[in-house]
Amino acid sequence: MKRTRILLMISLLVLVGMAFLAASPTAEKQYAALQTSDITATSLEDLRKSIDTLKRAVVREQDEAYKNLTQARAKGDRDAYREAWENLDRLASYQMTSAQTDALLQRILALDEPERSEYAAWLYQTSPHYKPSLTLDFSAKDETYSYSYRQQIRREPGSEITLPDSSQIRLNSARLGVLVGWGLTPDEVTYQPGETIAMSYTDQTLYAIYQSGVRFVDDMNKTDIFFEEGKVEVPTPTSGDASAIFAGWYDRTTGKLITDPSTYTVEGKGALFEALWKQLAIEDVTVLYYDRTKLPTNTQIGIGFSYTNTGNVNLTGLKATLSSESEYVRMLKGELQLGRLSAGLSSTNNSRFATKSKQAVRGEANTFRFIVSDSAPAGTVLPFTLTITNDRGDSWTHAFELTVR
Repeated sequence: MKRTRILLMISLLVLVGMAFLAASPTAEKQYAALQTSDITATSLEDLRKSIDTLKRAVVREQDEAYKNLTQARAKGDRDAYREAWENLDRLASYQMTSAQTDALLQRILALDEPERSEYAAWLYQTSPHYKPSLTLDFSAKDETYSYSYRQQIRREPGSEITLPDSSQIRLNSARLGVLVGWGLTPDEVTYQPGETIAMSYTDQTLYAIYQSGVRFVDDMNKTDIFFEEGKVEVPTPTSGDASAIFAGWYDRTTGKLITDPSTYTVEGKGALFEALWKQLAIEDVTVLYYDRTKLPTNTQIGIGFSYTNTGNVNLTGLKATLSSESEYVRMLKGELQLGRLSAGLSSTNNSRFATKSKQAVRGEANTFRFIVSDSAPAGTVLPFTLTITNDRGDSWTHAFELTVR
């Protein structure tokens, strides 16, 4: 009895499924109906429903065609295989035409927000012919210099786009001057460098606008100074962070470095200088295998550490030294060679590679080594100083304490 019920239920489900498929118009019929409909008169909502229904029918029939293709290949049935391919090719052609896309877009742009952005996003996802572009024109020329370059961006309408700023343009500032903005026309600024704008509904072009002058940008102090004309006064920045060492002003587009403000003279149309800062953070100091508050005596102890180049200048020839003024500490290995560390990267005393994320100290290779005298009373606090220097004589220090067991 139970088996009979199960068979009846399965039969019912099959019949319902067949009835649904029979009731669903084929993609071919839906596509034909869409071609005869008046796009200029039918409501946008009705058109969207019809086109979305067509898309679902196409996907359903494509799935079936792929199944038939697989089965025909497995059986070696060439006729069935060819028929499945023809069905796939036919289904792929059931797309919105360029003329239909243009007609819909015209109607969509006449809508108010938020309907306009909603329908535009739908059209972008539906029609292969609606892919608006934003062209960034970096071109510039004068009597002695000509540069031409354009970048094209295609995104969904309304999505956010951040315009390039001066730091992203590697063009010779002495010839071009300084980027002051982006314009819908080549001679008037519409958007600021680095500004975030919404992708337009139609193709647009923004022109890079340059101006003669000298600009000094200091990201650490959040300053941006522009000298439009006349005498240029080179700033001398300072930092409240003792680990930051000012290394000069650098123009990446020309390779010009200012270390002595009194020697600078403007060349060509100007320059874009960014402040160079040498900065290094000594982070975790790790006592290998022992609790830093319970150091054993008369035992060789290893210490490692992690550090990060937090400035914007690559540091080279790095060397670390460990010292202690305690009479109970005898240093066995107090100097380590570290080599080079690029800006923005982190490393440890024995890492093979520098990384963008902080690393943990592992193993005893290239570690400081010392012994605590057995005459040190229990609970004695031992002061240490870790110093890292580079090949230019700059140094960064980190003081810490350890305690005898």
